[in-house]
Amino acid sequence: EAGKTQGSVDFKTPANDVYNNGSTVSVTIEDATGGNFEQLSPNLTPAQTTINDSVDNTTATLTASPSVTEGGV
Repeated sequence: EAGKTQGSVDFKTPANDVYNNGSTVSVTIEDATGGNFEQLSPNLTPAQTTINDSVDNTTATLTASPSVTEGGV
């Protein structure tokens, strides 16, 4: 848009993983064209975003018969 000095972009983050909590996503401007500029030089340094994730609790429930038969199966 004319006159804007900022913008935003949407990108997909890695899926939630109960064993891997948190990650870093890096995006880079690869090219910039238009705008009627004589020399448009984008900053090619990657923008890094750190994603903090909370610990997901895992619950396992075991059930068994309360009696034992000796010598049997």
